[in-house]
Order: sequence, then structure tokens, then C-alpha cells
Amino acid sequence: MFPRLLVIDDDAALNLALCAHFEDRGWQATGKYDCATGLAAATAAPFDVVLLDVQLPDGDGVELLSRLLKLDPHLPVILITGGRDVERAMQAIAAGAFDWLPKPFEPAELERLVDRAQAARQATAAGGTDTDDAPLRTLVGESRALLEIGKTLARVAPSDTRVLITGESGTGKEVIARLVHTYSGRRGPFIAVNCAALVETLLESELFGHERGAFTGAHAAKPGKFEQAAEGTLFLDEVGELPATMQAKLLRVLQEGMFERVGGTQALKTHARIVAATNRDLLAEVTAGRFREDLLYRLAVVTLHVPPLRERREDILPLACHLLTRACRRLNQIRVTLAPDAEAQLQRRDWPGNVRELDNVLARALLRIHGSVLTADLLDGPVTAPLDSATPADAFRHSSGRLYSLDELEAIQVANALHETGGHKGRACAILGISRPALERKLDRYGLRHRAGTED
Repeated sequence: MFPRLLVIDDDAALNLALCAHFEDRGWQATGKYDCATGLAAATAAPFDVVLLDVQLPDGDGVELLSRLLKLDPHLPVILITGGRDVERAMQAIAAGAFDWLPKPFEPAELERLVDRAQAARQATAAGGTDTDDAPLRTLVGESRALLEIGKTLARVAPSDTRVLITGESGTGKEVIARLVHTYSGRRGPFIAVNCAALVETLLESELFGHERGAFTGAHAAKPGKFEQAAEGTLFLDEVGELPATMQAKLLRVLQEGMFERVGGTQALKTHARIVAATNRDLLAEVTAGRFREDLLYRLAVVTLHVPPLRERREDILPLACHLLTRACRRLNQIRVTLAPDAEAQLQRRDWPGNVRELDNVLARALLRIHGSVLTADLLDGPVTAPLDSATPADAFRHSSGRLYSLDELEAIQVANALHETGGHKGRACAILGISRPALERKLDRYGLRHRAGTED
């Protein structure tokens, strides 16, 4: 089941934005605009977390808080206040609110509060007052390997211990990293950086920030991810891809807790917790001279290995059911169940792309389904590709013989997604793995708006 979020705020734009934001993060969000409809929603169905504005058109948010807590004394309610509502916020805390957040706020700060509130809700539901074993209830699967990961998470998350998460691509390493942060109790945000996605010069600026004039185009000073993470967690994904010079600079930060912006001279201190992930064998990389041994041992104080899906087949069906439920909600479809032949086929596959591949296969199958039962034949079929060809190289060649540019490939893929979904923008976003605003920009950029339908 997905966690349920109730947003009660009369600012329609903010309400819709909050609901959309948390739905993208896996929540089932409901938006209401006043005390009456908010209370009615909470009376009709249970929620895991409530975001509540202090000032509502038909009443006071603090008074509504009391009524919500009468319905459910353990319901975590986060008050959203204006800059001058601090006194009311303090009254709300005294009345039992979980926490409060003044407007305007950063999405990461709100995410942190909601994650903490969800963790508290889960602990209460399990009959406890803390989150010692909460990760066990948020990992989807039944394998012994997953159970051990959950137990280790429960031990190390509340500490400041650095964690290295290893495993093949698509196994869910970032999910584990987010759980480490969620149950850490840290008040700062979760900040993720893909170390393989940027060239070295850009990566240095991304991590450490830069001063004005540090390089061409640096028209203003910019804080890096270490500063943005502050008291939170900095997740270094694909850390095995770091070039040698960046490895040395990262080692210094881990040893001294200090860094400098690019082009700067002032030493800045970081309190962020470091969680890293890699799909490489870093011990082998050390032996080959491509990764620093001292950096490895600084990062891997605790190592969590996420086995590939083919080595924990008992997790496949629970994951498939979880991903199906999420995809149905994302695509606005009715609840779908797996037929026995589909279950058998899912368990037979080796899933070289792991959980990410399983998610993509199920999402494609949902676009072809008629009814509420997903059968094995719907799981067949190739991944959408720009051209049919005997070789990978030929698949990316234009009819003229030249290779496609990246923009051309992206345009083809967007067009394919729209064709596959009959122009449905929401489903196209799900296939492409992008947000709605990103799709809208690509439709204009590539002149594809005529291929999208008027309905979402």
C-alpha cells in the first residue's frame, strides 16, 4: 500500500503542486481547501500524514488540528504557516502537531518533515514509539538478503556512520540510501549527486560550489551540494566513476570535514552525512589502481550489498505487485492483478536490469491491457526503439547512413511514447521517466505538440 497524504490548504496552486510533488515520490495524495472538506476526508479514510495550513477560509487550522487528533491521536500533522504565524504555530505544537514549516519553504525541507512524520506513523502502527525496525516494514520483498539489509539499516541509520551501498544497476541502491536518511533523524535534506553524469570540472563545482568569476560563465557565487546538504545526507551515486583528482578532494573532505568552493579561499565546514553507492567492485578497482584504497575505507565504514533480482527470486512477485499498484495510480488505471501465467513468467526471467527493468516491463504491459488481469502475453514485446536493426550500431543510424544526434534520438523516443499511448501525456511521462513540465518543454522543442492529445 502507498502512504496516504492529506493536504488542506486554500491556496489552490500550492495545494495542487504539493499533491503532484508527493505523488511523484510514491504517495497517494488528496487535496482539500477548507476545514469542512478536510475534516470530512479525514473522517472518511485514514491518512498517514496531514499538511495543514493555519489560515483557512472557514476556520482556524489549529482548531482543526484538535479535531483531527480526536479522530486519530497518533496522526502526524505538519502545520504550514505564514511568516507572521509563529505564535499560532507554537500553539499548534502544544496542541499535538508533529511540526511546523513557515512559507516560503524549500521542497527538500518539506520532504524531510514528511519522511520523519511517516517514520513516526509507521513506528506507532507497529506498536512502538521509535523507528528501530521501521526499515523492515518499508522494504518490499521476502528474501533473507532483504531482511538482513533491513536489520543493518535499523542499526546504522540513527548514527553518523558512513554507508557504502553496492549492487548492480537497477537494484534500488538509491531507495536504500533514502531509507538511511529517513530513519537517521537528521534535520537536513537528502541531496543526491550522480558522479558519472558530469565531467570533472562541472562535478567539482556541483559538489563544492564556486565563487563568482571562478570560471567562464560563473556570473554569481553558487553553493555546492555539500553546503545544500547541510545537516542532512549527501548521496554520492556511482562513486566508483570519480576521476583520480576528485577522489583526492573527496578524501580530504571526509578526513577533515572541510572544503573550499571552486575559486574560493575560505574553508567551509560540512556536517552532512555521506552515503555512497556503486555498481563496481571497488576492491578490484583499488587493485587495478583506479580507485584510492584510503578513500574506499573512508566510505565503506558499513557496506550494504543489494543482490540482483535473479538471486532473490522470492522478492519478484511482491515487488511486481507493489510496482503494479504504483503504476496503476500513476497512469490513472483501475487496480490490476497478475494472472498465474504472468506470475510464472516474471519468476522465470533473469532480469538483467533488475527492479528498474521489472518496473518498465510492467508499465508497458499496463498500456496494452484490457480489463483488470495482466496475462503473460502482455509481458512480451521489445522495448520501444527508434529503428529495427540487426546490430546496436545500425539501430542508431539515420537513413542517410550518418549516426543520429542525441536530440534526434530523444525526439524519436518522445514521439514513440506518444504513439504508444495514443497521445496521453501522463502515460508518456511514465514511459519516459520524466515530469510533466519536462515533457511539455520537449513537445515544444521538437515540434511534437500536435502528436499529444488534449487530455492527460
